[in-house]
Amino acid sequence: MITLDITKEQISRAEILYPFGALNGSITNGRSNIYGALGEVVVMDYYRHLDIDTESTYDYDLIIDGHKVDVKTKHTTVVPRDFYLCSVSDWNTTQACGFYFFVRVMKDMSKAFLLGYMSPEQFYRDAFWKKKGEIDVNGFDFKSDGYHIKISDLLRFKA
Repeated sequence: MITLDITKEQISRAEILYPFGALNGSITNGRSNIYGALGEVVVMDYYRHLDIDTESTYDYDLIIDGHKVDVKTKHTTVVPRDFYLCSVSDWNTTQACGFYFFVRVMKDMSKAFLLGYMSPEQFYRDAFWKKKGEIDVNGFDFKSDGYHIKISDLLRFKA
């Protein structure tokens, strides 16, 4: 896991670059959009030395060195542990991207955690499915039907 400090400039860019309302299938009805946008900005900045296209579609958020990447971000109040889960909602299983990048952003937007990545093919082969309302390993209920995998099972980003 790579831990990064988030700057005020990155927060401003996330607010300006992604001024959208609730996306279709949004679990939080748009209240967490800033965290998703900030996850994308942090990934863009981390890979700024590579060729990055910020063209965003339903299928992917970024193109990094020719690879279509969908950034999956959750907010958190604690440093993520290896047994925490990364998720893809049933709503998003048909996205045509090359990789999912999983990110956590502290609720106070002070830090971001690049957790790992996986191709959709490998993700759906290795992930497990849970129904909305079932209880996860941490005692929280799943907010939507979807696929989940432990952070420890992801491929690691190179520091």
